[in-house]
Amino acid sequence: MEIEQNIASRKETDKVMWFSMWAVLSVASFGIAWFLMIYYLIKRRNAHFSRQEKLEALILSKLKKTNTAKLALDSSSTENQGHSRNVAAWTLSTLLVLPAFYVFYFLKSDLRKHEEHEHDFLAEVIGLAKESDVSLNIHGFAATPSFPSGKYIALSVLTFGLAAAYWLYRIFNDYNSHFKRQWKIEDELLRFLKAIDNSS
Repeated sequence: MEIEQNIASRKETDKVMWFSMWAVLSVASFGIAWFLMIYYLIKRRNAHFSRQEKLEALILSKLKKTNTAKLALDSSSTENQGHSRNVAAWTLSTLLVLPAFYVFYFLKSDLRKHEEHEHDFLAEVIGLAKESDVSLNIHGFAATPSFPSGKYIALSVLTFGLAAAYWLYRIFNDYNSHFKRQWKIEDELLRFLKAIDNSS
């Protein structure tokens, strides 16, 4: 089942990364690990968004083939940040320092847009589930806390980059939290889809 394979691949795409470990490595390596850190942050963003986009397509395709698909599917109207960011180019750009702030910005803002799209997608799936005889135990999707990027850009400038450390910490934690929440939702969606198969 392609959906199961996609969900199983999250072990490779949804890597949990720890800010404290990378901070220590960056200091211990005199900054060399910084570039590896940025590389992996962008790479896991790309991998997760791409996997999620494929998973949504697989789920919707399956639901359309069942008798439960009685509602219009409109989540495509919200932006899913599935397009890939150039990992190597953006990593190397941080040599110039200032582009690092934009990398922080798009990592956070892309996650927010991704979650908004995911919320709409789940709302549609929950609506479809109500048309079936199978229960779906998803009662919403909690997004990561809002983050005033403009405020932290200003603070980073005023503190000569020191505030950027907290910004980076939030990026690490927000992606980690997002992955863990999504894993629970995916497990429930998989149970739901299997139950539909068994009931048909």
